[in-house]
Amino acid sequence: MGRKGKKKSQEESASTTGSSSRPEQQPPQPQQQQRGPPQSQQEQRGPPQPLPQHGERASGTAGSSTGIGRGRSRGRGDGRGRDVGRGEGDGRWRGEGRGIGGGVGRGAGDGRKERELGESLQRTSLGDQGVSTVAPESGQSYRQEQGRGGRGRGAGQEQRTERPPHLYQAQPPQQIPRVPTSPPQETSKASKPSPRPTPAAMPMREPPRQAVVAPPRKIQGSGMSLPIPVRKNPLKAGTKGRPIEVETNMISINFGPKFNTNAIHYDVDFKPDKPKFLLKLAYEAARKKYFPNRFPAYDGKKNLFSANDLPFGNEMSCDITVFDPERQQERNVKVTIKKVNTIDLSWLRNVQPGIVERDQLGMQVLDVILRCGAAARSVTVGRNLFQQPKGQVVSLSGGLELWVGAFQSAVLGWKPLLNIDVAHKGFPTAQNIIELMKELAGGGGGGGGGRYRQERPREIGPEDIERAKYDIEKFLKGLKVVYEIPGLPTSRRTQRVNGLVECAQNYKFKLDDGKETTVFEYYRTSRNYTLRFPRMPCLWVGSRERSVCYPAELCTLAPGQVLTRKMDETQTSKMIREAATSTEERKRKIINAFNNMNYNNDPSVKEFGLSIGGGLEKVAARVLDPPDILYQNASRPVQVRKGVWRADKFLNPAHLPEYSWTILNLNERFVRERDIYQLHDELCRVGKVYGMEIGAAKTPFCNLNARNFRDIVNFFEKQKEQQIRLVIVIVPDSGNTYSKVKQVAELRVGCLTQCVKSRTISRLSEATVGNILLKINSKLNGINHTFITRTKPRVLLEPCMIVGADVTHPSPDAMDIPSIAAVAASHDPRVFKFSIEIRLQPPREEIILDLEEIIRIQLRIFHRKTGYIPRKIIFYRDGVSEGQFSMVMNNELRAIQRACQSMQKDGGYKPPITFLVVQKRHHVRLFPTSPQNSDDWHKNKNVQAGTVVDTKITHPSHIDFYLVSHASIQGTARPTKYRCLWDDSDMSEDEIEELTYYLCHMFSRCTRSVSYPTPTYYAHLAAFRARALTQEVNINLNNLSEEQRTKLTLNEKILENPMFFV
Repeated sequence: MGRKGKKKSQEESASTTGSSSRPEQQPPQPQQQQRGPPQSQQEQRGPPQPLPQHGERASGTAGSSTGIGRGRSRGRGDGRGRDVGRGEGDGRWRGEGRGIGGGVGRGAGDGRKERELGESLQRTSLGDQGVSTVAPESGQSYRQEQGRGGRGRGAGQEQRTERPPHLYQAQPPQQIPRVPTSPPQETSKASKPSPRPTPAAMPMREPPRQAVVAPPRKIQGSGMSLPIPVRKNPLKAGTKGRPIEVETNMISINFGPKFNTNAIHYDVDFKPDKPKFLLKLAYEAARKKYFPNRFPAYDGKKNLFSANDLPFGNEMSCDITVFDPERQQERNVKVTIKKVNTIDLSWLRNVQPGIVERDQLGMQVLDVILRCGAAARSVTVGRNLFQQPKGQVVSLSGGLELWVGAFQSAVLGWKPLLNIDVAHKGFPTAQNIIELMKELAGGGGGGGGGRYRQERPREIGPEDIERAKYDIEKFLKGLKVVYEIPGLPTSRRTQRVNGLVECAQNYKFKLDDGKETTVFEYYRTSRNYTLRFPRMPCLWVGSRERSVCYPAELCTLAPGQVLTRKMDETQTSKMIREAATSTEERKRKIINAFNNMNYNNDPSVKEFGLSIGGGLEKVAARVLDPPDILYQNASRPVQVRKGVWRADKFLNPAHLPEYSWTILNLNERFVRERDIYQLHDELCRVGKVYGMEIGAAKTPFCNLNARNFRDIVNFFEKQKEQQIRLVIVIVPDSGNTYSKVKQVAELRVGCLTQCVKSRTISRLSEATVGNILLKINSKLNGINHTFITRTKPRVLLEPCMIVGADVTHPSPDAMDIPSIAAVAASHDPRVFKFSIEIRLQPPREEIILDLEEIIRIQLRIFHRKTGYIPRKIIFYRDGVSEGQFSMVMNNELRAIQRACQSMQKDGGYKPPITFLVVQKRHHVRLFPTSPQNSDDWHKNKNVQAGTVVDTKITHPSHIDFYLVSHASIQGTARPTKYRCLWDDSDMSEDEIEELTYYLCHMFSRCTRSVSYPTPTYYAHLAAFRARALTQEVNINLNNLSEEQRTKLTLNEKILENPMFFV
């Protein structure tokens, strides 16, 4: 259209708005834009206008707007639902539609239109007074439409959002529920303050700054639960993919002819019931005395299961004398055994596909029967059984050594199965406390590992121990030590450590006669023993009400103690290296563990008529086809091979103009200036390969001391004034510098950062720089890649919000640190961009307390970004155990449903929801049976990426499956287990499995498929970020001051880049 045409169009629009009292404004000149998806930083922000109620006629005022494409436009609404768009020579698009609730409008828009025949596209126009659903004229359709419409009567200002090609398509026009965007009108006096809007009337607006503290919520119990969907065809399950066969670490549980179909449940009570380790000894003594020829299964706590009635009627009590090895004396314990009920086990041998599980109690009884024999002679940690290692022991440093044990669990598949696996855990090394102190201070055996580790081993003295006293006390607190004076065996005692006190030559106490003496003098005069290390700290042990202190050199750590605290990075890394074995090695260890358990000779197993055997179960599996990946060159999609693909030019590359970014070095001592400039040059060069235009950074680069927090704050404040978009921050390899940087940049200032560890700078390569740019492009609202349309799952061809959720907890020994709930939800049709919500919760709280408000916010973001309301919601929930399914369904699924219904006043918005639980903490492993079914047969012998198992070892009636979606880099690949708890979208199992596998290819940080779906991965990253933002911040969840609330709220500027957390 030429100038005359444009002028005529403006005059026509002006003539239709004569009744408006608003003065006409000239629209600004549009900026020239490159063809393709718009840059998200140019996206118009701000709240949409209110929508009309049902039956209301839309009315509005004249206005103007500038489209992203070429040209200008104006429009008005007259209630007829006609929407006209014009562009300069790029095509004309017209369509009609009636808004939900009766709100209709007419508007004019401009921009580029791409026409394509044979497909249809539905579009939602959001205006001042209504939402209208508009479809193309018959015979044509459009994949993409860009531009913002004018403000007019009815449609008002039409909000155009990102609408890339190949997106929501092949869908007939259908009504999308209207979203209320304004609270109800107040009918009282004007002077009366308006109340806070109710959830049902919350306006659809730009989400507020994120307050990360969850309000209290009432948790619903697990009594009445929503029904879990069952398989339509239990014998078939999914069908897509290439069929193969794999081995699993499952072994069949066989029910012989003498199988006892009932188990008699007894309750076992002890008085006193402490210490816990004496209970097993007391029970075994009672069994040998009163029913020596019977071998009921005892769980080591309160429950006893017998194949038949025990020979004492319904109840018995007896006094038992047992020897306490810790105090070296005999103790009396009263044991009471009382009959509770009879449990039916007959259904266990009749399990078959499609059968509904009667209850979990039968499987729990079966598990106790199979584990009681091995548990009696092992150190139990949950379902793991450990025995003290023999021969050469692997040190994990920092006072820990590696124990290799076995995991055992009875599981219900298409028949009862026994899951056997290898388990690894770090146990405190049973060594003299002096040697432990030296090791933790950095110079003893085991290679150090403490905070004060030296470059070279040297003799550790009292001064070194004093500097490391905090770490030593933290390690010892709560552990048991064995105290014994050499040559005096009657002095042997076992006590629990409370802490450290002064050294033996300085610590004073009073004797029974009132005289004061030191620990050193007491042992020299009263015990006839001269201490070798009088300047070493003493241990405060026993009751906290008494001041009993032992010299460290006379104490040794008791063996087999279970640590609940988290291991440090060095220890975890060493354990992962030791545990990462090939599938062949793991199979060998599993078979050895099974043989050591000696199940078939266990008297309890025999008494119930059970046997275990038949070798590792072989099951049918399928290898799913991976998606084709789309980059900028649409004519050349990238193929995924063995879970990996080669990156091309980003689909939508972000750009960093000259002097819009800089580098901050917080580790000047170990990072050279030339390395920083090399990083700068490589980012610019490799960025061009990926399609990013990265101009020169602002120099000179700044070097600061990571310990000087005030200097870091001042630096970022200065960058904010200079409108720096991104700061590359070089941080030390360890310490809390990362958390400091994120707290300043994301809470106080609102500046994007990309942290790089010092060791990464020292070994820079093109691949490393490429990985950094994957993160940077995502943070700058770019799009790295997506699926091509022909391989996209059907559910993604229509507006669908994919959600991932996770709750992370502090280590068990941290009782005053909150749990963190994180939710990530998609907000673009390519399923690449996600926004996050984070909440702090009371410690150990697993239910996401504020999920209803979180979903409501995510729905608004989805609508603002796409112009649609989701027609389906796919929810991936991580970190839920099977015992929590009912509670999660009663609370979280209902919260999602309430959030959706609150978006429409009459509660009519009820999109179908698919609720899937993602479980990584299980012990099922899959082993290939031939080289054709493995991607790394000559290395780790893992199954291929895309291998899915949904029969035989899965639930007999519910929808669940195991999926290996990634190519394992080291060790045996762990499949992720998925359990469908709710699905009213009626997706087939093939569709659920394919969608899940495809989502594992959308992780922005790498060009390889990951082990579980991207939204769940993002929720985990969001929780990790929240942990960094709250590190060393005192939080009182019961009384959080407004100052703290402000400090723990993300800066509004950061929210302009939703992917800041990747």
